[in-house]
Amino acid sequence: MQEYKKNRVSKVAFAYCMALLFMVIFLSSTFFLTSKRHIPNTEKDQYSLALRGSIITKDNFTITTSRQIYRAEIDLRSINEDKLDLFLKLFQIYSGISNNEIDNIKKRIRNQKKRSHNFVLLQNLDSKQASYLKDLAKKLYIQGFFKAFTNNAGRVETRGLSIIEHEEDRIYMSRDSLTPAIGYTKIVLDPESEILKNVGVKGLEKYYDQCLSPLQNERIQGLKDIGGNIILNLSSLQQKKINGCDLYLNISLKLQKSIEKAIDERNEDLKANEIIVGVMDSKTGKILALASSRRYDPENRGKDLSVLNASAIEYGYEAGSVIKPFIFITALKLGKITLDEIINTYGGSYKLGRFTIKDDHKMNKMTAEEVIRYSSNIGMIQIAQRLSNLEIISGLKIFNFGDKSGIDLPYEQKGEIPNPKRLREIEKSVLSYGYGLKTTFMQLLAAYNVFNNNGIYITPRLAEKFYQDGRFINLDNNVRKEIILNPQAAQLMQRILIDVIEKGTGKKAITQGVILGGKTGTARIAERQGYTSNRYNASFFGFANDANHAYTIGVLVRNPTKPYSYYAAQSALPMFKDVVNILINEDFLKPIMDNNRTKINSKIKLP
Repeated sequence: MQEYKKNRVSKVAFAYCMALLFMVIFLSSTFFLTSKRHIPNTEKDQYSLALRGSIITKDNFTITTSRQIYRAEIDLRSINEDKLDLFLKLFQIYSGISNNEIDNIKKRIRNQKKRSHNFVLLQNLDSKQASYLKDLAKKLYIQGFFKAFTNNAGRVETRGLSIIEHEEDRIYMSRDSLTPAIGYTKIVLDPESEILKNVGVKGLEKYYDQCLSPLQNERIQGLKDIGGNIILNLSSLQQKKINGCDLYLNISLKLQKSIEKAIDERNEDLKANEIIVGVMDSKTGKILALASSRRYDPENRGKDLSVLNASAIEYGYEAGSVIKPFIFITALKLGKITLDEIINTYGGSYKLGRFTIKDDHKMNKMTAEEVIRYSSNIGMIQIAQRLSNLEIISGLKIFNFGDKSGIDLPYEQKGEIPNPKRLREIEKSVLSYGYGLKTTFMQLLAAYNVFNNNGIYITPRLAEKFYQDGRFINLDNNVRKEIILNPQAAQLMQRILIDVIEKGTGKKAITQGVILGGKTGTARIAERQGYTSNRYNASFFGFANDANHAYTIGVLVRNPTKPYSYYAAQSALPMFKDVVNILINEDFLKPIMDNNRTKINSKIKLP
């Protein structure tokens, strides 16, 4: 009996011990499974930056595009010191860097602070170098070249060689061409991917920033395999990359560069602050060229910040005699004058308040038409005096003066026109020949286009369309078309401007086989203390037509310093002729035979 009791106690004790042992094993297993273990991290989150769209010219030259820039880095804890030289040799072979560059890397590693483990081997890697180094990283990882280490979070990981996309580089292949209109970008940090990307600051880059900017970065998240690659399965996250749009311009790069070259050559003689030239298709409003002598390389901008401004839309100035046709056609429409009416021009000298106004063509009398042909300030004063303040200002507003042209560039200025309620008689008189108001180059180009487009005002446009998601989207919907003159009045003004070239102040522009018209303008530059005696703006706005094409052309020469070059006939007019010759040489204009010329001229009739 006693023996039985002993056996029973032994069995109970054994069962109790076994239960206790199982309890300890269970609790230990649970603690081990739920606690942070020193196991390799198997999750990976990978970003790829979507790129900003390209800008492409009418003749299919990509003038602006983006590329990915990478850096190579490594955690020095991943490499045994006895393998470091071998690693650096392989790194040099795959990256293609020089001996000097690899020596610099070795020097930086030696000087690396002990507590700082992450080390940037090389920055500014292009996609080709990055591809080779990614291949090297994969091979070394698979071969077990890199050792595991415990990170600051207490987890075991093997980092190896990392090739990281860290910046979007904006490239301007045409250098300074088409600046400042094309504009430039600045670098900002993308908060999602922590990669540096570009945003537009000026010019087309700014105006179309929303379109050019990438819509969505690529993101892949999931478990990684032994080679460090993400395993794509149902539980992994994939986000598609959507780049920005590609913007297609109306501008021909070949024409643009030819005009820029001509501007630079002309300015070697004129020594002006700036020369601006614009060429616009009269029927569509498409800008075929917009050139300036003040250009810059968007990738290497200088200290002169004023060069970054697009003067064609941001510089307001008193334009001088190029304003006369708009006052003239207003008076003609309102029946205040007739074409053959005789206007008293007082022998070319006229007292206006305390000033004496003088004409270059000193005549006692002129017909109203001759007032424009010979650019008589005195004749325009007589015409303006027949208009009320409201009539003269309304006539200017009809042509969109005092408002933006609507061109697709940011920061366009409206210019300034007087308040008719505050316009004194003397101010109205000087307004008739282009003083007392401020306009911009682009306002004048668009306004003169009305005379060459059957009285229709059309918005000037630099961009034609954009490409995104596999399709082209035309930008025609943004173009404003408005009839502001009846066709007969527009054709009449067109004929008078042709006479300015053939019989008046613009004879130097005559080009055989091409129908030319336009108006010169010379105006003193106003400063705080008043008008200067030796600083002028000279301009010419007009058109050049053949049997099938019609172009509106503007030239502004800002403060030419060559003696006597401030006269528009000596500076802006020859530049206009240069542009016409370029249009002929590059087949934008085809000189017409005499019989065709007669046929075209016959379409221009008096109303």
